[in-house]
This record gives sequence, C-alpha cells and structure tokens, in this order.
Amino acid sequence: MSRGRHLVIAGVAAALLIAGAVAALSTRGTGDPADAGPPLRLRATAEQWRQDEVARLLGVALYNDGDSPVWVSRVEPDLPSFEGEAPVDTPALLPANGLRVDVTVPYGTGSCQPAAAPSSVTVVARAEGRTGWQRVRLALPHPSELLNRLLADDCATETVRNSVVLRFGDWEDLGADGVRGSLVVERTAAATGAVRLHSLDGNVMYRLTFAPATPLAEVTAAGPTATVPFVAGPLRCDLHAFAEVKKPFEFPVRVSLDGGRQLHTTVPVDDDDRKALDTMLRRNCGVPPAGS
Repeated sequence: MSRGRHLVIAGVAAALLIAGAVAALSTRGTGDPADAGPPLRLRATAEQWRQDEVARLLGVALYNDGDSPVWVSRVEPDLPSFEGEAPVDTPALLPANGLRVDVTVPYGTGSCQPAAAPSSVTVVARAEGRTGWQRVRLALPHPSELLNRLLADDCATETVRNSVVLRFGDWEDLGADGVRGSLVVERTAAATGAVRLHSLDGNVMYRLTFAPATPLAEVTAAGPTATVPFVAGPLRCDLHAFAEVKKPFEFPVRVSLDGGRQLHTTVPVDDDDRKALDTMLRRNCGVPPAGS
C-alpha cells in the first residue's frame, strides 16, 4: 500500500477513535475472557520513517487479515538484540482485510552482534463487538534488513566511541563567510593501534570546506589528539528545507581502527554547537531566528 493511502486510512481511523479511545484504554485486559472470540488474524512488520530516526522510534506496521475490525490498545516490542525497547499504550483501530496501521515504539540501543536475532511484538487486542481482550504474539519477518542496519549502526557507534572521542571545538563567526570550526579527534586509553579519520561530511543544510588530506586525521599512542579545521556555511536556504529537514545537525564521519574496515558514525553535537550553526545559517539565509 502507498504511504499516501496509509495516511488517508490513518486519518479515518483517527476520527473513529475519538469516541472509543477512553473506553479502549480503560478496558484493556479487563473484559470478559469468555467473550474474546476466535483467534485474531494479525501480522506485523518493522518499518522506519525518516522523521522517526532521530527519536529512535520503530514503526510497527500492524495488519488485520480478518473480516472484522480489531481494536489494539497496547504494543510490546521484543527485540533481543536491542536494550531499552519499550511498550506503548495507544488506541488503534485496524480495518479489516489486510489494511495497515502503524504504531511507533522506542527500540532502544543495539548491541554488537553479526545480525539481529528473531524479533516479535505482542499486541493486546480485541475484535470489534467483543469485550474480551487477547494477547497476540506476532513474529516480525526474519531476517530483517532494517533491524540489521539499525544494529550495525549502533555497533559501529559503540566501537568508534570506545577508541576515539569526536567533538567540535570552539566556533568563530565569520559573518557572511559562515563560521570557522574544528573537529577534535582524541584517542582513548582503550584504543589499540592507530585511529584514522577518513571523512567528515556536511548534510542537507550545511556545507563543510576544509583542506583535503588522506586520511583527514590520525591519532596514535604517541600523538593522541588531532584537529581538523573547517568552515561551515549554508548549503540550502529555501524555507522548504528549513521546514522539512529531520537531521539538521547530523555530521557523518568514517573512521578505521588499527587498519580495519571503515566504520560509519556521526559527530556528537551539543547545545553550543547547535546555537553557533543555527544562528549563522538563519542569519546568512535571511530566515528569522528559531521560535520568532
């Protein structure tokens, strides 16, 4: 089903929920078990929209293959390769005949494993017209390209951060030319061998310019700190980009440890970094300050 059609269905479902949301939440698990009816024909897949990436939310796409609508009041993810996943209480009405409704849940942080273990979700649901709730465990498709990617991303971040600390240094306002900054690379005591920084990228809003080098930086036990100076300026100034950008402060890097493969992660960005970059971007693009 197309995303657009899904949004239409979700909108219709939201309208139907207004009258039943309170009842659905207050009766979860308290209905008459004898009135649960036959097993529900549900299935689930794992999805992720771009707007949910920053918030580390996983979209659980629920499908009702039965011929009657089904109310869902709770979704509980069971993701063995991730720690910190959390259940969500949310009234949702699943239309009949395989139509889809998404419920977003926190998926936690992945561990360093070759691939994600088989995962599932448990939903608390009842058929419309029934008072008895059922707990239904739904296996997610396995193997999952999405869960494997999320796991690999988290493992790479953990591996890099065990060996090197990445942070932005002080910022110098250059007016119309942008802001001058630097990436500070600090080798940790736990690192073994040389740590090489191969690339530092801007994003959809910011262009970074710096003197090319291969690698950009290298830190060793003898020289544990390196600095990569750069200038940040606007890449896009259109209002559409300001309104739609989901990751305005994500700056990807590629790092290798002791001659190994290149790992992809991002530079941590604190409040001072955000303020310096956002102030420059809005001023040089002629866009009002945030919140004005």
